[in-house]
Amino acid sequence: MIPPEPDVTLIEVAAEEVGAVAEMASRIWPTAYGMILPPGQIEFMLSRMYAPARLLQDREDGIDLLWILIEGERTGFLAAGPVARDGACPLHKLYLLPGSQRGGVGTAAMARLYERLTGSGARSLELRVNRHNAAAIGFYRKNGFLVFAEDCREIGGGYAMDDYLMRLELV
Repeated sequence: MIPPEPDVTLIEVAAEEVGAVAEMASRIWPTAYGMILPPGQIEFMLSRMYAPARLLQDREDGIDLLWILIEGERTGFLAAGPVARDGACPLHKLYLLPGSQRGGVGTAAMARLYERLTGSGARSLELRVNRHNAAAIGFYRKNGFLVFAEDCREIGGGYAMDDYLMRLELV
């Protein structure tokens, strides 16, 4: 028997809630990246990517920052956009609390995101994923994403991001 799809909704993160996103990221990242990245790099990236001022600037730049809710409870977040002239929409963030993973929540959140993108001019969804993050790569492949490039770039602090670039054609 196939389990029912979780009751997942996406709602915008209010400006006054960006600190809660940063706090949730600090709970998720050690589990998500603890076996892949050194602790110093995790802290460095969290401080750069999740500082409240940075998250507010992302919103100003047209990136939608959304809570992932299961039956009204925050279980994760995602960030996507803006849609580029060529129709590519970047997926910047998609994270779930460890207890919410592997139960269809991520797939349901992706389905809600696709619904939001309908009519926005988005033709594809693109993301970066650490090439050593087998669980995330498997999730994205299961949801129709394909690797289209590889990229390794310095991010400061003596650290680099070593990623696959993945794309899902929406149309």
